[in-house]
Amino acid sequence: MMKAAVTTAALSLCALHFSPALSSLSMLVFFAVLLASINIESILAPKPFVFLSLFWCLSQLIIQTDFSFDAETNRKLLLRLPLLLLPLIWCVKPLVFRKYFFSVILIAGLLHTWIGGASVLNYLAHYRFLNQMVLESKPLPLYSSVYHIEFSLILAVVSLLQLSWLRYASEAWQRWLMAVSIVFNIVCLHVLSARTGMLAFWLGMPFLLGEMDLPTWLRGYKKWLLLLIPVLLVFSIPSLRNRIINTIDDITAVKQNANLSDKSFGRRWEAWKVAAAMISKQPLTGYGISGVESAMQTGFEKKDSYLHVTDRIQPHNQFLELALQSGLITTFLFVFWLIVLFVQLRRKANYVGLAVLTALFISMFFESYLERQSGVAIFVVALFFVLFAEKKEEHFLKSI
Repeated sequence: MMKAAVTTAALSLCALHFSPALSSLSMLVFFAVLLASINIESILAPKPFVFLSLFWCLSQLIIQTDFSFDAETNRKLLLRLPLLLLPLIWCVKPLVFRKYFFSVILIAGLLHTWIGGASVLNYLAHYRFLNQMVLESKPLPLYSSVYHIEFSLILAVVSLLQLSWLRYASEAWQRWLMAVSIVFNIVCLHVLSARTGMLAFWLGMPFLLGEMDLPTWLRGYKKWLLLLIPVLLVFSIPSLRNRIINTIDDITAVKQNANLSDKSFGRRWEAWKVAAAMISKQPLTGYGISGVESAMQTGFEKKDSYLHVTDRIQPHNQFLELALQSGLITTFLFVFWLIVLFVQLRRKANYVGLAVLTALFISMFFESYLERQSGVAIFVVALFFVLFAEKKEEHFLKSI
């Protein structure tokens, strides 16, 4: 049964790139499989963490509405239904099939290698033009229907999972195939140069140092590799260098109070200030799911912002977005949920879990990815994968 859960979870993530409908159907099957795999003991004697997960999920689905249930509210509620899988994960008896799990991660990694590789080839075919686009805060085109920031986050999480499971290859050819896929995925992540995904990947990487399977002569230099590899990537990838130049230019413009209309980070900075101001006016109730855009536009007008209406973006910060939708209580509950999960993963020495959770957490400061199907999918699927990643976690649920 858990093989079916692992397969449908991976399919729901991979299908995002070419068929959102297939991704939704796979997520529905994933939900059904988890429901059928529930451990009755966990239902009869649930742990506090189950209640916390369920309460937070219900807050996403109910508390964040203004009970008008207009078209936008209904759309977001439907989009967030997979969040109900989170409490189910805690009630399922974890059974791990190490070889099967490795195969699923390998196949998912190779699919992303193919998509990322095709996107990189397109970048190379239009090298000069796209390098200039990067300097102007524009994303590089992708052979995927997923938004570029979510794509980079998916690529970062898949790469972290691959790095963690590389040591479980049962055959030499499997090990080499996984290693090649990892290298290509990491290179693609940096060539396509979405800052959120790169930052998530490198802040998650330190947690994997203790379990990375490296040659004996390299094991004493793991920490240096974390410094050396990014430097080598910067010197060898022009689009990455241009993204760094663009980022420095953005931050400088913010410090000098220059015009931020064409600055990606600068417009985020303005949106964060407006969002914080509007949250302070309705800190407990928020503005409802469908009220965020109008609240932000009102905030820009009150601030007398010089940004044109087409440059006035949404918060691009998941915590600010949640606070605007439902107030600070639900937002603090969400943060508390993440902290408790981090503590439990740390106590169980689940390093891949810590790496992935850190990547998901950091990216929330720069993108409201739970507002899109792809973001919800990567959040749910990634947590499912890391909680059932290793045999030493078979009793994980009993501790909480």
